[in-house]
Amino acid sequence: MTTATYPVIPGAGSFYYEGNGIGILLCHGFNGTPQSVHDVGLDLMSRGFTVYAPRLAGHGTDPEEFRGTTYQQWYETVINGLHFLQERCRHVVIVGQSMGGTLALKAALAGKVEAVITINAALSVPGYACHAKDGECRFIDEDDPDILAEGVHEIVYPIVPTTAIRELLALIEEVRPQVSEINVPTYVIHSAVDNVVPPEDSVWLHEQIRAPKRRDVLERSYHVATMDHDRERLSHLIASFCEQVATVTKM
Repeated sequence: MTTATYPVIPGAGSFYYEGNGIGILLCHGFNGTPQSVHDVGLDLMSRGFTVYAPRLAGHGTDPEEFRGTTYQQWYETVINGLHFLQERCRHVVIVGQSMGGTLALKAALAGKVEAVITINAALSVPGYACHAKDGECRFIDEDDPDILAEGVHEIVYPIVPTTAIRELLALIEEVRPQVSEINVPTYVIHSAVDNVVPPEDSVWLHEQIRAPKRRDVLERSYHVATMDHDRERLSHLIASFCEQVATVTKM
């Protein structure tokens, strides 16, 4: 039996920018692609950082491929990305948006990173909750990306498989009960208004973390903050935190 292969949607591929000894892994969200974090990647590259944004398995190609992937495969993409940067950089910080934030927390729990930054981390997705017990394998229409700024185009599938939704919910179910065990510096960033993930989840996450932590709120962005009005401020916050992490851990 021949396994189908799907081409990557133009603009949706992984990207890498070589810079200094501080590596930043940018993890995009569910049904997203590295395109959603590319402008932040450019901002960080311009500040001298080494930046890598891998395309998660099943994303940015075809919904049929998405249907056949699991959260373990998405996580494997993240771990491979971390190894890629760790071979090239002295310090590595993982930054995850939405589900990318959930995967980043999972990596932190496994002791794979020096520090973690979450952006509107997916610790619940109320709009998907009704599919948790949906045993059918089918596709549902996806809402437009949750971005306050006008005229911004994010590359996403117009439909998503319920199997992938259940994988996302399973990932959340695994990670959420463990977040208090994270023992690396954690920076929780979230939007004041988010129509996908409740901002209260990020407030709760910050409260649960016992390691050194910070929290900031983006007042002019919705869920996909890396493509919204606060993008430049967000990039500045990420850069400042990464520089502090590298300074503290310098030997």
